[in-house]
Amino acid sequence: MTLDTKDTMDTKMVYARSIWILGVLCVLCVESPRSETPGIYGFTAASTTAERSIERRFLQLPSAPAIRDAHAFLTAEPHVAGTPRDRVLAEWIRDRWKEYGLERVEISQHDVLLPYADDVRVEMGSWRATLTEDAIAGDPFSARGVGVAYHAYSASVDVTAPIVYAHSGNPEDYDWLLAHGVDIKGKIALVRYSMPYSYRGFKALTAERRGAAGLLIYSDPAEDGFRKGKVYPDGPWGNDSHIQRGGTVYDFRVPGDPLTPGWASLPGAKRIRPADAISLPRIASAPLSWRDARVILDSLQGPAAPEAWQGGIPNVAYRIGPGATPVHLKVHNDDKIRPIWTVTGRITGTSSPDDLVIVGNHRDAWVYGGVDPSSGTASLMELARTLGALAKQGARPKRTIVFANWDAEEFTLTSSTEWGEEHERELSDHAVAYLNVDMAVSGPTFDATAVPSLNRLVAGAASDVLGASAKSLEVRNRLGSGSDYTVFLNFLGIPVADFGFTGPYGVYHSVYDNHLWVSKVGDPGFAYHTGLTRVWGVMTLRLANADVLPIDPVAYAARVREFTRETLPDSRALSDAADRFEAAARQFGRRAETADRAQLPAINRALIGMERAFLDRDGIPSRPWYRHLIYAPLPTYAPEVLPGVTEAIADHDRARLDDQVRRLVAAIERATTTLR
Repeated sequence: MTLDTKDTMDTKMVYARSIWILGVLCVLCVESPRSETPGIYGFTAASTTAERSIERRFLQLPSAPAIRDAHAFLTAEPHVAGTPRDRVLAEWIRDRWKEYGLERVEISQHDVLLPYADDVRVEMGSWRATLTEDAIAGDPFSARGVGVAYHAYSASVDVTAPIVYAHSGNPEDYDWLLAHGVDIKGKIALVRYSMPYSYRGFKALTAERRGAAGLLIYSDPAEDGFRKGKVYPDGPWGNDSHIQRGGTVYDFRVPGDPLTPGWASLPGAKRIRPADAISLPRIASAPLSWRDARVILDSLQGPAAPEAWQGGIPNVAYRIGPGATPVHLKVHNDDKIRPIWTVTGRITGTSSPDDLVIVGNHRDAWVYGGVDPSSGTASLMELARTLGALAKQGARPKRTIVFANWDAEEFTLTSSTEWGEEHERELSDHAVAYLNVDMAVSGPTFDATAVPSLNRLVAGAASDVLGASAKSLEVRNRLGSGSDYTVFLNFLGIPVADFGFTGPYGVYHSVYDNHLWVSKVGDPGFAYHTGLTRVWGVMTLRLANADVLPIDPVAYAARVREFTRETLPDSRALSDAADRFEAAARQFGRRAETADRAQLPAINRALIGMERAFLDRDGIPSRPWYRHLIYAPLPTYAPEVLPGVTEAIADHDRARLDDQVRRLVAAIERATTTLR
């Protein structure tokens, strides 16, 4: 569902239009008589009628005012992971879920490496970066002191060195510098946040590998500021003082607590030394606003940067440097082990209570977390309230629905990873799928990414709830990382989907990402939050109630064929394995369509097992935590398909390539056997 960008700037127009659109859709979904009940994938005709009835009841329940009120409470104060406010919110969520009728509601604690920076300085001569944002008239949130901005897991370093402008801090940027006589070794790199997005941890790793003495990352207005349009509070983009906080941990190697890689950080758990943790950076870094970065850029000498490197700061000649005055970068972290809190609750299924449909979102924020993550948390709260209300009315799901609110996602996907590792056996045996919402709403466009087997589920629910605007939805099937679905897909082999409404959003991880931004710019009236809750709920109900799980092996087989052809088109072994998988998937689909009730348990166990089949016990070389052989993240967080094969090709390692092809063929054959 897409509205014109100009409309998003006009609060009254957006409010009226979005309320009208979703109101009409709700009427269509809830009240319109149907001469013939359309089928739902995974349901018999009789079950479809019952499911449509339940969904019509559900679609009446989500309330925009209730979501708005929850959002206001969640964003009232900063709540970085592990802080007292973070704990207060965990307890508030626990108590609300009990009121909503959820069962087995509990807070699970994990003690993890969660360092806070207690001293961050960026200085050049007598000048010192503010590392804070301006107060904005009419925004009381921005006027509060929230401390200096920092990068989580930056190394603690005190260094003074020349500084060089290195564009986006990608390998090709340092290659260009070196070719033009500038070696970053021993110098501090000044780089921009990239569009398209490139994870800041990748920038840190690249600078570390090149021997840089330190790293500064700033938000250039060409990417997320006034060059894009109006800045907050008049529009969605960031002003000259906004700062993107965030982690620089190498969780593309292994996420979760850096000191307990691959096992849960429970009391008495073994911990490795920080020096042995492959996810911890060895380089110091800090975030800057473009106003502070401008001072450094103005000081640089040397040749002009290439045209592609020129940014949007007014009256700045983007030069390579270095400058006449070195930069002093000091970062000191307290390196403490701190508690984090995962909140979980359930609605127990009636006929298949051991099967688990999991829905989740994280709670912790870099400051207030208006969009990231509280738009998602407010929607999760409404999902729990409304599905709980259905259960109280007697409309309980067939399978158990597990609600999860994660902590420390912003540090290194921490509590979801630790919880997944702790409950590995139960989840491996019983989890049906995981539906993730991180940032629920930053604008008007519905967007979804999922494993291919969930395409029909996601697209069908979106179309039924959002109407014609979602009928052309293309669910993306390339999954990277950067959110809490990672442990479920890459470590446990559980089908995942990640979705939300997106739009212009230039205040990411800044003090301006707050309730006022969301209620004035991102979603006046909270209509898109309401639509998101409805879509999420319909997906959840269909997974929980279907006769045959709405997991489509044919779509998965088609994608596997596509991935093998683009990655290694001359491999007969991979091609043949993909052929056999596709044939088995089609045969399985025909068998499922004609199965009687006695055959359904075996069919559903096979569908659950299909994703697990793509796991390899030894994982991907150099990062064995990532066990899925179809998907893994690149260091940029971008998706990488057939990662073991792809990385062997990139490294020109023939022996490893042969081994990875053999392992991938075996994984595809396991999936084929599972379906047979």
